[in-house]
Amino acid sequence: MGTLTVLTLIVSFIQLISDFGLSQALAKYVAELKGREEDFSAYFLSSLTFKIFAALIICLILSLFSEDISSLLLRSSSLHELVRLIAIDAFISAFIPAFNSLLLGAGLLKRMAACNVAYTAARWTAIAILVYQGYGIYGTIIGWIIGDLLSVIIYAAASAHLVKISGNLLSNSTRLIPFLLRFSWPLLAASMVSFLYMWYDQALVIAFLPLESVGIYNISRKAFAVLAGIANALSQSLFPYYGMTYGRGDHKAISAAIKKASRYTMLIIFPLTLGLFSTARATITLFAGQQYEPGWSVLAIMAIFGLTYGISSVLTGLLVIYEKTKTVMLLNILSVLFSLLLLPAVGMLGLNGLAFMKGASLLLTFIMNIYFLSKIVKVEIDKETFIKTVISAAIMAAAVFFTQQVYYSKFFLPIYVLIGAAIYLAEIRIFKVLNSSDIHLFTQILGKRTAVLIGKLMGCDQNDQSLD
Repeated sequence: MGTLTVLTLIVSFIQLISDFGLSQALAKYVAELKGREEDFSAYFLSSLTFKIFAALIICLILSLFSEDISSLLLRSSSLHELVRLIAIDAFISAFIPAFNSLLLGAGLLKRMAACNVAYTAARWTAIAILVYQGYGIYGTIIGWIIGDLLSVIIYAAASAHLVKISGNLLSNSTRLIPFLLRFSWPLLAASMVSFLYMWYDQALVIAFLPLESVGIYNISRKAFAVLAGIANALSQSLFPYYGMTYGRGDHKAISAAIKKASRYTMLIIFPLTLGLFSTARATITLFAGQQYEPGWSVLAIMAIFGLTYGISSVLTGLLVIYEKTKTVMLLNILSVLFSLLLLPAVGMLGLNGLAFMKGASLLLTFIMNIYFLSKIVKVEIDKETFIKTVISAAIMAAAVFFTQQVYYSKFFLPIYVLIGAAIYLAEIRIFKVLNSSDIHLFTQILGKRTAVLIGKLMGCDQNDQSLD
């Protein structure tokens, strides 16, 4: 592993341990208490206090043993200053998840997105300037520190009005720490299992396959991560509503929201996954280079299993909201154990076997998630939309695939995407997937003019007031 990769691993591990699963817990309780119209300031301060002390202790240990850690992980004690810089960055960045969770739980998604954009811009601007000045890897790490420090300031400014200062705030937050830790420790265990499995995943490639396979697999995984990121963004947008509704005790509304939201997640995710499946080769070669072309089949296999995101994105976070944190831990452990049972596939099928192993693990987690959730809340999706979107996306993917058989060029990827989009939108219009209730929702989000335009394009009857 490169020096930067090892340093990134160290920071990620410190963030994981110091967080102790409290970020998920904080978002849950902030949303729940907001739904009850109660103050959540003590929960935020409690989470932040623990994270500060935990990160401080870990980072001090890292600094004290920087030479030993540098010798062990970086193969050179002369790089110990890098380890100390990493300790500073890890401490500063430990604040960010707490503020992010506060904004998420409060339902301030636009503000959270703006902070994330500012965070990314600040970080990369600082890195670019310092690297350009010739500071090399030291410039990169100092850029991390500057960017993260600016981000903490931005997040704090964006979140300040949410925290209400009172005389007993400190004592209340201190009393809450044991309660939050009891709730969140299974989430820490689940996160650690996922974290270790992610790196174990790459170790499998190194152990069982040729060295060049590492780069090919990483490129395919990063391409698939874009799809996973979209699904995660959709699930995050639902989390505040679920939490607030749970706080009000309205479980029927949560069930109704699952069904309603599944319409839109399936409309978005299904064409993206099958579109990625049909254009995997062009996507890999255009964005990564011809040398990574063997990874297209890996990406295609992952994309097929990515169909689960169309439904799972409306379910993510519900187990945490319903305080089933031990179930979350169990799901992660079962997912990893199931993957280990499929290890022989890696030896037989190479990278494709590894992709199948990852995909099967994703599918198992999806099925088990539905099973456990159905025991505590009614889980129902919009079946009509499911059938129509699957058929539409499949026809679209087949058309794009056969278009590439007629004439293939990686530079034609935008054209393949446009062809696929036109076919999919035409099918959505033919099947009349959208109705007046959807247009009403679009009016609230996008404005009347845009919503009416979408309605006309999709052939939606504007006078139809029926709700599906």
